[in-house]
Amino acid sequence: MLSRSMTDREETESTPLTEVTEIMPAPSTSMSLTYNLPDSASLALTESYPPRTYRGFNDLNQAIMAVWDRLRQRDADQFLSFKHISPSSFLYVENNRNWLHKPVRLTYYPDIQTMIVKVPLPPHEKAHQLISRKTLSILDNMGIDWDQQLPTGSATHTAPSRSQKQGDFSSRNSTLRPNEDSDWSPHWIIEAGLSESLRRLRQDINWWIGNSGGQVLLALLVRVDRAAKKITIEKYFPQIRQRPSTRAQTVAGVFYVKRLVTTTVIDMRTTPPYVQGGPLVLDFDRLVGRPAVAPETNVIFDNARLVQMGHFVFMGIP
Repeated sequence: MLSRSMTDREETESTPLTEVTEIMPAPSTSMSLTYNLPDSASLALTESYPPRTYRGFNDLNQAIMAVWDRLRQRDADQFLSFKHISPSSFLYVENNRNWLHKPVRLTYYPDIQTMIVKVPLPPHEKAHQLISRKTLSILDNMGIDWDQQLPTGSATHTAPSRSQKQGDFSSRNSTLRPNEDSDWSPHWIIEAGLSESLRRLRQDINWWIGNSGGQVLLALLVRVDRAAKKITIEKYFPQIRQRPSTRAQTVAGVFYVKRLVTTTVIDMRTTPPYVQGGPLVLDFDRLVGRPAVAPETNVIFDNARLVQMGHFVFMGIP
């Protein structure tokens, strides 16, 4: 059973510890079936980034090109937000996305009729693809069959809240979650973007963890700072927060929120390049959704591999 949390903007980002009891579930166990869904307006950050009125497909195309042109000159917010998007209007955009001038990632909240558009750039596309492809290759070398590491890429996922989202990368063990409708949650995901979009990217992580009821077991946030020549990788796990009902707060029950586990920074401006917080360890049981059986083990990106990734991400950028 699900219920929507009507909380303030900070609920999905940080809740005072005096109001919650935090529990970290084991990744191989089933999550609770009763939990509160995150508030759509909080996830969409509508107070901080008021959405503009949607005026049609051509206007959307022009707005996307304006962001693209701005991003070619400097790092900036790569997100657009539109209001008054009916379900039929969103479906039209979704079905005609090939006619958009640039590739985008879409998130849609039907309850508040708001659409978020992320305009990706080559550096951030390279960053998440280098991590995801190498991870799948390492799992394959361990003998993990494709059905246990099924990549769903940037496919559209529909949450119990009926909101829809396209991540940069997602993957699930289809032997454990065979039904794409009822088992919609990936086991792990990647969201990537520019440092100027950090707050929105963190809300993307909140969308996955909060809407899935903690069934997204591992979330990576990869942010690229072109000016500083740095890549920062934040690794998140889900955690449960139990919140009692009070006079000031009427919504009680279980919430699933993100918990920052590690932060890894790849600095490519130094000589030689420097990695802080390495290596990057991707836990096997969270990637595949089950405990490892020897010789299966965690996927590890050592410092040398991370520096190599940095070279490829910033290749051609002065």
